[in-house]
Amino acid sequence: MNAAVLIIFVVMLVTLYRQYRHANRYNAEARAQLFDACSSLLQKVQKSQDQAGLPVLQGDYADYKVGLSVVVDTLGWRKVPPMWLLIKVEANTPSIGTLDYIVRPTNNEFYSPSWQWDGVLTIPSAWPQHAILKYQQQPVDLTLLEAHVPTLFADANMKELLLTPQMVRLTYLVKQAERGEYLIMRNAIYENTPIASDVVARLLKQAIAIRQNVEYSDISQIKLKKLG
Repeated sequence: MNAAVLIIFVVMLVTLYRQYRHANRYNAEARAQLFDACSSLLQKVQKSQDQAGLPVLQGDYADYKVGLSVVVDTLGWRKVPPMWLLIKVEANTPSIGTLDYIVRPTNNEFYSPSWQWDGVLTIPSAWPQHAILKYQQQPVDLTLLEAHVPTLFADANMKELLLTPQMVRLTYLVKQAERGEYLIMRNAIYENTPIASDVVARLLKQAIAIRQNVEYSDISQIKLKKLG
């Protein structure tokens, strides 16, 4: 290897290293401010990070304890990595049954527990059909969701509705990595604007409406059984 080739090689390595460091700094700054616009939506706000260093925002909203977090999906081969927003609403009263509804499944939804669930339900005709609908042990009464699911999934960014006795969780496509950066450098870099508060507020209201519906319905059924 002559001197000219060696110099070019070293320059390329230095350039790549600087780009890598710049991308990491940019990513860290972008992630740190993801929920900056959403803190004002919640009361008793708590900020933290998960094990991957991604931000977590918790607090109270409409008398429910809620949590906002994100996951970065780099498992899809030849796919620009999406960033999923997870909106979790904890139960005030435990409900009956479980349900996991995922549209456009790709079999790598690592954030979903449904791969461990054996129960499969027929998807109601008014719901998107390119989907999977599963449950564990006992399903949620689907009639309780008829007024919610078609509207919720009319938004093409909606990915998943997860219901358990203890919570409801929505999974929503909130960002996609920059295509050029990922295809060339394999870095999942996302534009650094915070997640819009109006999007989060809308999803929170929908999640809480679902939570209230299953909780109030189950309480009514229990009371009716006691009266009978």
